[in-house]
Amino acid sequence: MDATEALYMLRQIGLRLTAADGRLVVQPADLLDDEVRWLIRKHRDALVELVQAETAEPSKRLAADDPHFHWRVRFSNFALDTFHHPYATHAEVMRQYPDALAAEPLPEPPRREWTAQEDEDWQAAWG
Repeated sequence: MDATEALYMLRQIGLRLTAADGRLVVQPADLLDDEVRWLIRKHRDALVELVQAETAEPSKRLAADDPHFHWRVRFSNFALDTFHHPYATHAEVMRQYPDALAAEPLPEPPRREWTAQEDEDWQAAWG
């Protein structure tokens, strides 16, 4: 797992990451267990760079006005990850969940190319 995948996973579990002056701030603290702390420590420097790059380049942020496949819908006491096909805008998501307090688009998971060995294994299994 690289830092981009780690950032995606951390956000999937509901963590907010910010960076300032080379420091990484991760909230809420009650979602941090030993495994998550280890993952953050392992990728800390790269996570700081990724989060700072997002802040420095607003064009890299997801626009809520654009249709997206994956949304996190927040209610008063929980958050719900939703998937929309066809893709949905913020207004459409909020219409579908009238009791929701907010909704935010989530990035597509990072994609990686299969290694030659993985491709060979798949071909052998499914040919």
